[in-house]
Amino acid sequence: MASKQTTFRDLRSIAGAVLVTLGMFILYANLAGAADRLRHLFSANGSYGLGVMSAVIGVVAQVLHAHATDHHRFLHGVIQHALVLSWPLLLGMVGTVWSRDALTDRLGAAPKKDCDLVDLSARRSTLN
Repeated sequence: MASKQTTFRDLRSIAGAVLVTLGMFILYANLAGAADRLRHLFSANGSYGLGVMSAVIGVVAQVLHAHATDHHRFLHGVIQHALVLSWPLLLGMVGTVWSRDALTDRLGAAPKKDCDLVDLSARRSTLN
């Protein structure tokens, strides 16, 4: 029975490490792609930059219009978009919890120290 629990803890720890690694890899890839798109946007020549600026103004106008017409649907869309973009963080959090639980189960409770009062007037009272 104890070997099954140990095997389960080991597998849970390994699965947790895999989830953390996968989540951080996907998050890094998403952030690197976004940074590359921003770098490409800011390094564009002047005429392309003006076209991008008008597109950004158009998108901002559409977002403000959507917010003004239907607050609840707009908020639902923003939350849904945020959750879709942050799912790699969820993988990392689940993996961290699994790894931490397996590690704390293996270590067990830390032993308690002796908390008796110390007589400071006696010689060498703090040495045991």
